Amino acid sequence: MLIVTGIIFWFTLARVRKVLTKEIELQGELLATMIALNAEDPLITSDDLYLARLVSDAVKNEGVGYTYIIDNENRIRAHNRIEMLGKPGEQFEPPKNYYNVTRPILLAGQKEIGKISIGLSLYRITKTTQTMQLILILISIVGLLFGIIGALALSNYLTRPIHELVDGVQAISRGEYGQVIKSRTNDELGDLTDAFNQMAESLKEKEQIKDAFRRYVSHQVAEEIFKDPAKYIETLKGVRRTVTIFFADIRGFTPLSERLGAEEVVSLLNEVLTNMTNFIFRYEGTIDKFLGDGLMAIFGAPIAHTDDINRAINAAVDIQRSIIEMNASRKQMNKEAIQVGIGIHTGDVVVGNIGNKVRLNYTVIGHSVNLASRLQEIASGGEIIISDRVFTGAEIDYKFSESMLIKVKGKEEPVKVYRVIY
Repeated sequence: MLIVTGIIFWFTLARVRKVLTKEIELQGELLATMIALNAEDPLITSDDLYLARLVSDAVKNEGVGYTYIIDNENRIRAHNRIEMLGKPGEQFEPPKNYYNVTRPILLAGQKEIGKISIGLSLYRITKTTQTMQLILILISIVGLLFGIIGALALSNYLTRPIHELVDGVQAISRGEYGQVIKSRTNDELGDLTDAFNQMAESLKEKEQIKDAFRRYVSHQVAEEIFKDPAKYIETLKGVRRTVTIFFADIRGFTPLSERLGAEEVVSLLNEVLTNMTNFIFRYEGTIDKFLGDGLMAIFGAPIAHTDDINRAINAAVDIQRSIIEMNASRKQMNKEAIQVGIGIHTGDVVVGNIGNKVRLNYTVIGHSVNLASRLQEIASGGEIIISDRVFTGAEIDYKFSESMLIKVKGKEEPVKVYRVIY
């Protein structure tokens, strides 16, 4: 009886310890993976408040004793102990009886930009082991047979959902985001399974949109496309559509940049382009590309509105007014004023992804794009020049100048244009 009971004790306790260790490892891996995926953007943009919230939420999980995030310079960017912030990662010594899980934070799934470390308490293993010892003694009294059957049934009950979660995590690591695991229990493993399914669904949606957008469209446009991603993906193949093309450029920026320091040039350019982008996004336009000291935007793709012409004009007016306010501030600092010329034209274009498998650009091509660019070139600083088609389609409260006939490159006949009086 003593020999058989000892074997049962050793076998069952070892099995339970292995299962619980595997459970803790899996919990740490899943938590670290989910935090690493969510920490990508805030770590790049130095959003330490969001990183702190991720760490704070992590330590609320049962058994999690500490969590911290370090960047590529080995500085602690977020920690559940605030005194550790900014210190080198090696200065933090994990407490004893904790299982540490460390995962890299990858940019676009490739470049490592930091690490996430999570410590899970091993106290549950000790406590559970002690409890099992008492149970095994009682089971031995009743009968070795019932003890062995009970231990095997318990180990199988615990390991089955863990194996399923391990298989699911491995599938996610291969990019198979359509994984769905059936929840078999109502305990922490069941909650972990539900969290895994939610993570897989979120990653699937994120990956569908990430390749198509990057940072070219406004929040409103992104939300609209989220409602029916399949419909949007079809437009990437190339369609003919009537859109409003918007070109804006800083006048005299090249000689101005030669008079300014490199840092001031970059700062000024970023400030102006950010201003322009914000107003274009406000009216749900799409940034096609940045062109040195200017940009090209489109209204009407990928999402079309009945008033895209009005939206383009409103965006142009708001940009010019913001430049006036910016110049007022620059004058107080004895800095040179800047001027922006804007050209707008509405016409038929081909919309789609242009490029190759390595690099694609969602853009528009056609004669209408060239004409919009020419209108921007003839616009003086502070002017908004629009084509006759824009003038005809506009339903807006702004006044317009008398029509002007101008000769533009690429057109044999003069083009009728107007100036927006804002």
